[in-house]
Amino acid sequence: MELMRSHVFWFVALGILIFVVDEQVSDPLDTIVVDAALERNVAALWAAQIQREPTAAELASLVQDWIAEEIWYRESVLLNLAEGDEIIRRRMIQKMQFIAEQEAASTPTDAELRAYYQANQSRYELPSTISFEHLQFQSRDIAIAALGAGESPEAMAQSSMLSRVNVRQSPREITSAFGPDFTRSLGILEVAENWQGAIQSNFGWHLVKVLELNAPAIAPFEDIRTELGADYLYDARMKAQEDFIDQVRPNYDIVR
Repeated sequence: MELMRSHVFWFVALGILIFVVDEQVSDPLDTIVVDAALERNVAALWAAQIQREPTAAELASLVQDWIAEEIWYRESVLLNLAEGDEIIRRRMIQKMQFIAEQEAASTPTDAELRAYYQANQSRYELPSTISFEHLQFQSRDIAIAALGAGESPEAMAQSSMLSRVNVRQSPREITSAFGPDFTRSLGILEVAENWQGAIQSNFGWHLVKVLELNAPAIAPFEDIRTELGADYLYDARMKAQEDFIDQVRPNYDIVR
């Protein structure tokens, strides 16, 4: 009974009670676990950057650095520092999207890739192309005169930095080299063995011999297999993100 009346007894008992309660209700952020898996991850990150495994001393230092960073991180969580930070918000969104995409990240089979190709052929249409030869002149009058000169208009043509023979050029490529006016004029000409023109470019006037016209076509499957694979995986990841949002959206009450 004397013990029960002792101030020291109640001081010790109260201290023990506070300790037990604190242990039961303490925030899990107070506990930092350093185990073999963490050490392996830290060592792997070091090896990826330095191209060698860390020594025992280096690993111990790396773990201490990780602990310090973890403390910084947890303290920032306690202060809710991520709230309103757009950079952190965007990074967390990206990580969540990455998690949602994982099931869609597997390489497609040949059958899946061919089915994707058949369903999306319009995305792989090759533009029309023209093969042609041209002669360049200083003026339209000289070009017309050369056209009437018979079989040797080449003798009256001037030297040009442009390639004389252009094989299977798309409208965009022709425009890049000769300009839009030349491309439009060339587009109304037919395949012929004789010279036609004169048509104007950014560099002067030209006589043209159209050698070949190729209509738009779908790129062959084997020629674009790599591109198809990349597009397939991209679309699969986007679909996985959409499916995830559709799945979890009912968990949220959207108030406007």
